[in-house]
Amino acid sequence: MTTSPSTGPASAQQGKGVTPESASADAQTAEGRAAASADPRDAGLRTSFAPTLLVALAALAAIAPLAMDAYLPAFNQMAADLGVSASTTQLTLTAFLVGVALGQLSIGVLSDRFGRRPLLLWGSVLAFVAGVGTALAPSAAFLLIARFLQGLGGAAGMVLGRAVISDRSRGITAAQALSLVMSIQGVAPVIAPILGGALVGPVGWRGILGVVAAFQGILVLLVAAWVPETLPAEQRHEGGFGVLVDGTRALSKDHVFVRLILINALVYALLTSYLSAAPFMLQGVLGMSTAAYTAVFAVCGLTVTLTVAACGSLAKRISPERQIRLGLIAILVVDVVFAAVCLTRLTGPVSSTALTVATVALFIIHVMALGTCMGNLPAVALGRTGRWAGTGSALLGFIQFVFGGIASPMVGLTGEASGVAFGATIVVVALAANVLGAFGVRDRGEKERLRAEAAAKRAARLGRDQLPQVDQNGADGGPAAADAVAEPAKEAAGA
Repeated sequence: MTTSPSTGPASAQQGKGVTPESASADAQTAEGRAAASADPRDAGLRTSFAPTLLVALAALAAIAPLAMDAYLPAFNQMAADLGVSASTTQLTLTAFLVGVALGQLSIGVLSDRFGRRPLLLWGSVLAFVAGVGTALAPSAAFLLIARFLQGLGGAAGMVLGRAVISDRSRGITAAQALSLVMSIQGVAPVIAPILGGALVGPVGWRGILGVVAAFQGILVLLVAAWVPETLPAEQRHEGGFGVLVDGTRALSKDHVFVRLILINALVYALLTSYLSAAPFMLQGVLGMSTAAYTAVFAVCGLTVTLTVAACGSLAKRISPERQIRLGLIAILVVDVVFAAVCLTRLTGPVSSTALTVATVALFIIHVMALGTCMGNLPAVALGRTGRWAGTGSALLGFIQFVFGGIASPMVGLTGEASGVAFGATIVVVALAANVLGAFGVRDRGEKERLRAEAAAKRAARLGRDQLPQVDQNGADGGPAAADAVAEPAKEAAGA
C-alpha cells in the first residue's frame, strides 16, 4: 500500500508514521539531551522559599540601611557629646559607607570560594561586635573605626542575601523572593530616620546605636538557625581576589547584565536623591513641621513596600523585564514633571498649600515608580550570573552604593532652601536610566523564545502535542492530515 507523496519535512515524517513508542523514544531522547546540557547549578533550584529563610534574608538586607540612617537625627547631640565638629560627625557616616562598599566586593568574592553561610555568619558577628563598640565609643576616633567595621560586616547581609536567592532560584521565583528582600532594603532607609527621631529624645545617640546593635545580635541567631549553605563545595571557585577579576571579566561580556546593574545603580541613586533632598525641601522650602515631614516619610516608605510587593506578585502575569521597562518610563515621566516644578516653583522658601500638596504627591509617585524596578532589576541581573552569583551580587551592590554616594550630595548644591539641584539631578539620572533601558534588558530573541515555550506548554496541556504536523498542501485538521494519520494505522492492521 502506498502513501501520499510528501511535500516537505513535516509530511515526510507523517509518511513514515508516528507511533506511541517512537514518540516516547523521541521524548526520552530530547529529555536526555536537555539533561546533558543543563547547568549543574539548576539541579538544586527551588520553586519556593521557606518563610523562615525569607524572614532572615529580609532582615539581613535591612540592617545596613538601618545602621546607616537611624542615628542621623542625633548628629547634633553626638557632636556636642563627643566635643567634635559637625564635619567630624558626618565622617562616621562616610566611614560606614566605605565599609559597606568594600564589604560588597570582598565578601561577595570570598563567598564564591568559601561558601555563603560562613561569610554570612562571621559578617553578622562582626557587625554585632562593632555595633556594640559604636554605642560605647569613648571618642570620635574609636567611633570612626567601629563604624567602618560595622559597615564591613553589615555588607555581608546585603550581598549574600541576594546570592543565596540566586543560588536557589531563577526567573519568577527569584523575582518574587528578591522583591520581598528589596522592598525591605528599600524601605529601611526611609523608616530608619523616623525611628531615630522617635528615640533620640528618650535614649540619645548611644541608645539609638545600641538598638541597632541589638538588632544585629538577633540577626546572628537568625543566620545560625535559618540560613543554610546554598553553594555546594563542587561549585565553588579556587583562588582569592583573582576570582573577582575573572568573574568581572566573564560578566562584563554579558552586555545585558552590565546594563542591568547600571540601571539598578541609577534607580538607587534616585532613591538616595529623594532621601537626601526630602527633609530640607519639605522643611526648608515648604516650611513643614518635623511631625508633618516624618508622616510623609512614613507614607513614602509604605508606598515603596507595597509597590515592590505588588510587582513580585504580578511576576507571573507581567514578566520582570516588562515591569522594568514600564517602570523606567514611569520614572522619567514623573521626574520630568517633578523637575519642572522644582526649577520653576521651588527655587526658594514658599508658603503655598497647593504647592505643598503637589510636592508631597510627586514624592509619593516618585518612590512608587522606583518600586517597580527595585526588586526586578537585581532579580533579572543576578539570574544571568550563573556560577558567578557571588561576584555578580558584589558588583551590583558596590556600583549601587557608588552611584548613590555620588547623587546624594548633588541634590544639595543649590542650598537647603532650594529644590533646583534635586530637580536637575533626578531628570538627568532618570533619562540616563531610560537610555540604557532602550538598548534592552533581555537577550535578543528571548521574548519570542519565551512566547514559543508558553505556547508549547499550552498545547501540551490541551493535548495538541499528540496531533500530527500539517502537510504544506493540507489544511489543519483537513483530509491530508487525516490520511497521514490513517495510513500507518491501516498498514499496521494489514500486517
